[in-house]
Amino acid sequence: MKFESLKDAENFLNKFQFHGFRLGLERIEAALKALGHPERDYPCIHVAGTNGKGSVCAITSSILEKAGYRVGFYSSPHLFRLNERFRINLRPVSDEKLKALIEEVASLTEKGYELSYFEFTTAMAFLYFSWERVDIAVIETGLGGRLDATNCILPLVTAITNISLEHTAYLGRTIKKIAFEKAGIIKGGCPCICGNVNEKALKVIERVAKKKGAPVRALSRDFFVKKTSNSPFKQVFSYKGKLQLEGLSLGILGDYQVENAACSLAICEELRKRGFRIEEGDIRKGLKSAYWPCRNEIIKVEGGYVLLDGAHNESGLKRLSGFLRNFIESIKPIATTLIFAASNEGEDKDFSKMLRIISPFFKRIIITEPKGPRRPVTIDEWKACIQGPNIEFEKELKKTVEKGVLRTPRSFLTVVAGSLYLTGPFREILLRYKRLGEN
Repeated sequence: MKFESLKDAENFLNKFQFHGFRLGLERIEAALKALGHPERDYPCIHVAGTNGKGSVCAITSSILEKAGYRVGFYSSPHLFRLNERFRINLRPVSDEKLKALIEEVASLTEKGYELSYFEFTTAMAFLYFSWERVDIAVIETGLGGRLDATNCILPLVTAITNISLEHTAYLGRTIKKIAFEKAGIIKGGCPCICGNVNEKALKVIERVAKKKGAPVRALSRDFFVKKTSNSPFKQVFSYKGKLQLEGLSLGILGDYQVENAACSLAICEELRKRGFRIEEGDIRKGLKSAYWPCRNEIIKVEGGYVLLDGAHNESGLKRLSGFLRNFIESIKPIATTLIFAASNEGEDKDFSKMLRIISPFFKRIIITEPKGPRRPVTIDEWKACIQGPNIEFEKELKKTVEKGVLRTPRSFLTVVAGSLYLTGPFREILLRYKRLGEN
C-alpha cells in the first residue's frame, strides 16, 4: 500500500485506534510471520512494570549507545509525534522511513490481517530495527506483559520495574494477578531483573521464573543503590551489584529514577556476562546523558519553573509527591499551580483520588481534558466529583498553558501531570513561547 504523504499514512494508521484494545498474541505473531520474523534479527531486552519501564529503557539505551552499540528503542505512547516511538540511539525515525514502515505493515491489512493500533506499531518497530541492522533492541511493553503485543520476542534479559494496581479491567484486580501478567515476559533461562517490587508481587514473579528456569535478581536483595546527593537538581548515587560504582550522576531527576537506573545497571551486568563490552566509562557517560522527556522534567522559564511528569496512576503520583516535597522546599515558589488531566479507558481509575494525592502542594489547580485514544476524563465528569475555590476548568490546551504559565506571578512553580496525553502536547506548546528561557 502506498500513500501520497506521511499525513495520509498516519491518518490510515489512526483508524486502527478504533479497532478496540485487545490483548493476545495471535494477530501480532501472524503479522510478524508474514513480514519474515524481523523480531528475530537482533537480540532484545524486554521491560515491563507499572511505572518506570520507559525510564529503564531510556537509561539502558543511553548506556549501550555510549558503549558503541547501535540500539533500537521502542516505547509508547508518543508525546507529540509518532516518530518518537521508534528510535535508533535515542533518535526518532525519520518521516521518510516512518511512512515506509506504515506502508509495509498496511499492506498486510490489505491482505486481511487484523491488527490493533498497538499491534500495528509494534510490527513497525520490529521491522524498523531489522531494516536498520541494530546490534540490540530495548523493548518496552505496552500493557501488562503476558499477552502484550511485544511479548513475541526471545530476550537476553527481562526486567520488571515495579507493580501496583493499574489497568485492573484488563490485568486483574489484585497485585498478585497483575504480577502474574507482568511476569509473562519471563522466558526460559533468561534472567529477570526486578526493581522496587513488593513482597507479594516478587513471590509471584519468582514462582513463574522458577517454572521457566529463569534466575531472578531483585533490588535491595541482590543489587543495591544509594542516593548520595539531596539536591533536587542533581542525581548522584552509588551502586553495588556485580559492579561496585561510586559517584554516579544521572540525567533524569527523582529518587525513584535512581532505582530505575539500578535496574539498568543490573541489566548491563547480565549483558556483560553474555559478551557485551560495556565499560565503566560507558556506564558513567550513559547515566549522565540519559534523558526521558515528561518524566520529572524541569523547564526553566522566565519567572519560575514548569515541571512535567506523566504520572498517570496512584503509584506514580505518590512518587511525584515525594519529589515535590524536596523540590518545593528548595526553590520556595510564591505561586504554585497544578495542571491536571486523566484518561480512563478501562473505566477503573479513581481519578478524583489521584488528584487528592498531589493537590495539597498547590494553591491553584487547573483541570483540563487531554486529547488521545484512551478516553479522557471530561470536564463534566470532573465537575461532578470535585469543586472548590482554588479549582478552575479549562478544556482548551493552549489557554491552559497561558493560564498556568504565562499569566503567573514571578517565583512560580507549575506542575503538569496526570497523563502523558496532557504533558506531551503541553510541552510542545510551551516550548514555542518566546518566554522560554534555559531548558
